[in-house]
Amino acid sequence: MARSEKTTVSIDGHRLQLSNLDKVLYPETGTTKGDVLEYLDEIAPVMLPHCQNRAVTRKRWPNGVGSDGSGQMFFQKDIGDGAPEWVETRSIRHSDHINNYPLANDKATLMWFGQLAALEIHVPQWQFGRGNEKRNPDRLVLDLDPGAGVSLRDCAAIAREARDILHDMGLSVVPVTSGSKGIHLYASLDGSQTSDQVSAVAHELARSLEADYPTEVISSMKKSAREGKVFIDWSQNNANKTTVAPYSLRGRVRPTVAAPRTWGELASPHLKQLEFREVLRRVQRRGDPMSEISSSESDDEPERDRLQIYRQKRSREKTPEPIPDASSRRAGGAAPTFVIQKHAARRLHYDFRLEHDGVLVSWALPKGVPTDAKTNHLAVPTEDHPLEYGSFEGSIPKGEYGAGTVEIWDAGTIEVEKWREGEVIATLYGKPGGGLGGSRTYALFRTKDDPDKPQWMIHLMDPHRGKQTSRRSSRSAPARQTSAHSTERPAASTSLRPMLATRGHPSDIASDDDEA
Repeated sequence: MARSEKTTVSIDGHRLQLSNLDKVLYPETGTTKGDVLEYLDEIAPVMLPHCQNRAVTRKRWPNGVGSDGSGQMFFQKDIGDGAPEWVETRSIRHSDHINNYPLANDKATLMWFGQLAALEIHVPQWQFGRGNEKRNPDRLVLDLDPGAGVSLRDCAAIAREARDILHDMGLSVVPVTSGSKGIHLYASLDGSQTSDQVSAVAHELARSLEADYPTEVISSMKKSAREGKVFIDWSQNNANKTTVAPYSLRGRVRPTVAAPRTWGELASPHLKQLEFREVLRRVQRRGDPMSEISSSESDDEPERDRLQIYRQKRSREKTPEPIPDASSRRAGGAAPTFVIQKHAARRLHYDFRLEHDGVLVSWALPKGVPTDAKTNHLAVPTEDHPLEYGSFEGSIPKGEYGAGTVEIWDAGTIEVEKWREGEVIATLYGKPGGGLGGSRTYALFRTKDDPDKPQWMIHLMDPHRGKQTSRRSSRSAPARQTSAHSTERPAASTSLRPMLATRGHPSDIASDDDEA
């Protein structure tokens, strides 16, 4: 059947009619509606949690974005006529009317948006509770928009300064390159403050940065004053405002995406906006950098599933590996565990797994476990594994993900000294006769990243490290300005940077098929 004809597909039990799959929506790259739908199908597991129970506003380009980005676009808030009956909706009363908004709570709805050429999905920072109840926001967002003459790297420098303030407030922060010109910063909230209160905090933070960096930052809405500066738009925390959803496509000349990133990537001299195929490769290899931003979900909603990617890569009928339906947690007071597995795939490597938040957070070590405190080894992040994997040994069949023989090299319990973004320090207590030969303390830390080449290292800590000094990185932020309105803030702690690292490369593991 030609891609231009209509076809009906079944998505998670919902029937959806697709048509005009050959229609070009991005002339610059020849990207078709079919390509857009394939992207939405693949990205749904990581995109949907960031849209869950939020009113969706769509920006539609029925005839494509145009060769110069000037294609006809229109907003759509109300669900409108002709929507499938299975699309979940909630209502919001406006001053003179009521809109029924669709919710992007399942893949079928996301694909329906794609069928309508709704390239951009915009959501607020709050979720619906039961019925049409509006909950308090569970996220704070700052939109860093570069004025004329300002680069994306300039935005990244200001983003790091905003991150440090938010960290001092006890908030975890994830950057998102917007797919347009700038950077969005998301911080998770506990839902105890109203949208007005969160907006006031965001506004004050923006004014504080403007006071510290008056020649580089502006918080005023006056567009004529933004040239040469980074505008920090705090207003999107208003309950009536929306922000393009993480992983949404953008209606630009090229099919760029609002892409969650790591802070290491923001420090890269190669920082750029990412297109949809680049984002798919990153998610397949590295998971979702924004997964650490927890949502205050509805009372009847399940906890976010950290094993989605793990299960997507495996089949219960073809591999002996454990594939539980959900992550599990040990009884209170039980010590967290670790396992190091010798993995004879196409190239031999070791899988280093530490229990954290109900899963085994995992890295592949192509050059093995460090035995010398003077020599660091490359550690390539892989997807989270279930706790049950801690006792797995066996042969993964040829042709399956991670094909090869898995043996437990050592296993036991851990004592975590530090676990934060980009840095983990833990003491491992191995079993008698295990490969570690007793207890060892390791530090895993992130160095500079390229988008498709995550760079982590693993370092064997010196047992006398109290006497040891370590090199710490300096932030490439603008020179701090002082003003009558500025206040001193404690310097944010920086990631461990042990000396004498010997750098490897993810290609030492050959390919994703060799990692598990």
